[in-house]
Amino acid sequence: MRALAWVAIAGAAFVACACGFRSTVPSTVSVGCAPTEATANLYQPIFTRPFEGPSRVGNDFDHDLPLDNAANGYVLTLCGDRDSKQTDGHIGYDYQLPEGTPLLAVADGTVLFAGLEAPRACPQLGRTVQALLVALVHVTSSGEEFAVIYGHLSRIDVSTGANVTSRTQVGLSGNTGCSGTPHLHFGVSRKVSGEYRLLDPYGWHASAVDPWERHAVGTTSSWLWKPGEAPALR
Repeated sequence: MRALAWVAIAGAAFVACACGFRSTVPSTVSVGCAPTEATANLYQPIFTRPFEGPSRVGNDFDHDLPLDNAANGYVLTLCGDRDSKQTDGHIGYDYQLPEGTPLLAVADGTVLFAGLEAPRACPQLGRTVQALLVALVHVTSSGEEFAVIYGHLSRIDVSTGANVTSRTQVGLSGNTGCSGTPHLHFGVSRKVSGEYRLLDPYGWHASAVDPWERHAVGTTSSWLWKPGEAPALR
């Protein structure tokens, strides 16, 4: 998906991807190392769940690399495993959810953007599409700033500029835009040196150094979920 509002307002590279077209077959690689807050490289308990109830993950955050123009044929998961069945260059997590599932703010914050992306071609569907998107910004007690995006919504329940509290309903999950199955695309960025940089909200769990952390436009990923709040990676 592409959210030009995200680029313009949040300053992050929310680039085009085939989000959803490989999410009908849940990822199994992501659970290979049983990631928890205890095994993450960095633990920052900030977020509550973005939805209630169970889900399955179809696409993981690609640590090598979450960039549309750097395809290498596989996704590098948070466990350091390669998975060629997922969407290469994926910039967040795709949670399989029934259409109409309430989506919740993961922390107190402000709505950066709520609305339709600009029309764009979707080769997988053979037509021009637009996704409904919500982007929120959250500032921690220490002053660190995170931006969160919810993609492919069926309905939006907040407006740009509004303040929200944790667990405020921001919309309903859907299948809008360049998507092949109902799901929530959930992406997170940290503000570094005045710009938002994509990260994995589950952190990094392999023994080797995270390649995305070393990248020129990368940053350190961290486990951002409060105890018991992380959606399962299964």
